[in-house]
Amino acid sequence: MANMMDPESEACNSTIVLSPGTIRLEDMEGDHIVLSPQPTSDPNDPLNWTQWRKGIQMFLISMYTLMAFAVICIGTPLWASLNIELGFSYNLLNDAYGVAAGTLCIGCIMFVPFALRYGRRPVYVITWFILTAVSIWSAKTENIGDWMAVNAIGGAAAAVNETLYQLTISDLFFVHQRGTMNGLYVLMVLAGNYLAPVVGGYINAAQGWRWAFWYCTIFCGIFSVISLFLLEETKYHLPVVNGIAPSVPGSSEAPPEKGEKHINPKFADSPETQPQGNNETAARNTSGSTERALVEIDHSIPLKPYRERFACWSPAPHVQTSFWHHFYQPFVILFTFPAIAFAALQYGFTLAALSVLSVTQADLFPYAPYDFSTIGIGNLALPPFIGGLLGAIYGGPLVDWYIIWYAKRNGGIYEPEMRLHLFFLPGVLMPAGLLLYGLTTAEGMPWIITCIGGGFIGFGIGGISDISVTYIQDSYKEILGDGLVGVAFVRNIFGTILVFVISPMISGMGVYNMFVFLGVLSFGISATYIPMLIWGKKMRIKCAAKYAMYAKTQYDYRPL
Repeated sequence: MANMMDPESEACNSTIVLSPGTIRLEDMEGDHIVLSPQPTSDPNDPLNWTQWRKGIQMFLISMYTLMAFAVICIGTPLWASLNIELGFSYNLLNDAYGVAAGTLCIGCIMFVPFALRYGRRPVYVITWFILTAVSIWSAKTENIGDWMAVNAIGGAAAAVNETLYQLTISDLFFVHQRGTMNGLYVLMVLAGNYLAPVVGGYINAAQGWRWAFWYCTIFCGIFSVISLFLLEETKYHLPVVNGIAPSVPGSSEAPPEKGEKHINPKFADSPETQPQGNNETAARNTSGSTERALVEIDHSIPLKPYRERFACWSPAPHVQTSFWHHFYQPFVILFTFPAIAFAALQYGFTLAALSVLSVTQADLFPYAPYDFSTIGIGNLALPPFIGGLLGAIYGGPLVDWYIIWYAKRNGGIYEPEMRLHLFFLPGVLMPAGLLLYGLTTAEGMPWIITCIGGGFIGFGIGGISDISVTYIQDSYKEILGDGLVGVAFVRNIFGTILVFVISPMISGMGVYNMFVFLGVLSFGISATYIPMLIWGKKMRIKCAAKYAMYAKTQYDYRPL
């Protein structure tokens, strides 16, 4: 590919400064994965945590993501019951869903600055309890004011997962693992969006629509309490004891070897570009592959006691930047770095497609020629979920395997654009699914055909979301918090606009023409991966100085 390095000229020449996101993923012999980012020697560094300890955190935040979207989306198959019992019109219910999408836009702006400065844990725990309260209020809804309020507050609280989950992944996992972990996130999003309505339809038929929200209350309440006692803080800052910090790669004061030069390690985690000193190499075997760290864990450093690991907050030490810059900086970053703008565009349209499915299923399928019950409408969410599951596997574990394989072919050097090599399949299936789902629905064709289209859409959502978000994680980890806030804002703006305009579009254009328009738009948006694949690296190099400037304003700046 045009943006890949020449392995003979760059992998072997240690005097070349690597661009942001470019790392050595394989050693020169090609038999070890070089961990990136490199962990410190501190056993409290989340990168050094045991697999079971990381697994507990991933389970808890995965349940958080699932329930956050379930609280918002479980109500869509219940619209007919709400219409009959409370007199809510379908236009009003559609608008309330749009309100939830709208507050998803601002939730990250409200909460994430606190997560960056005071820690991930307090924001997770507080919003868990907010979601529990919203579930109770939803179950006791009596009028439109109640319904609008629960959608607004629920959307704002649920928005947090769209940024904090990826930040937690970056805290805990290495580059070659992030795609798989983001695939798990996408799976939880799809489960909350698609499986929750399925369950809601069955609960409504058996116990009534209020019980759908009482079950949300039970699960949110249980996990709120569990998270209060088991969810750890993953935000890490180098401790300084008696003026000494834990060892980090490249921290040795020894001069570089002949032919080498000191470079900014923020932009080059490659051991070939780090000053050589007395740091020892530690190897470990994970999932059948050998991984290499450049330092060993210093067991003389004590593990944090329980009260510190589960503190109510963990303020960033020695803060010299303004807290308020995190409220506006995401929008500056969004339009400064093309990779982040690209991810926002791709990620945004996936939510728009998800919203189109949810709204059209609730609006069109209760009537002829389909005449689906609430259970039938809920079951329509299964094909997109199955497609999304396959897409998440494709964009996660498969792409992670691919980048390791391709980096080996590239002399051990990894470029974030390597993930875009596999973007083509979900990028094509998304518009194909929109056309197949929409045009067959407009013609009243058998529901099984529309389900196949829904499965294609789900695959596109899973694959595109995973690849695009992991791409910016790998490219700009040090400004990930602010970057993801901007991405989440654009993502939910897309969804909000479509929720509000979809009914007028159906009335004005008809279902057939509307889906032709959406399919063409989707194809055009997917095609923007081509210029990123060709010129993405050049853009990262051009923006390197600005990246360094913004990185130093972050509370989570990891000086490796």
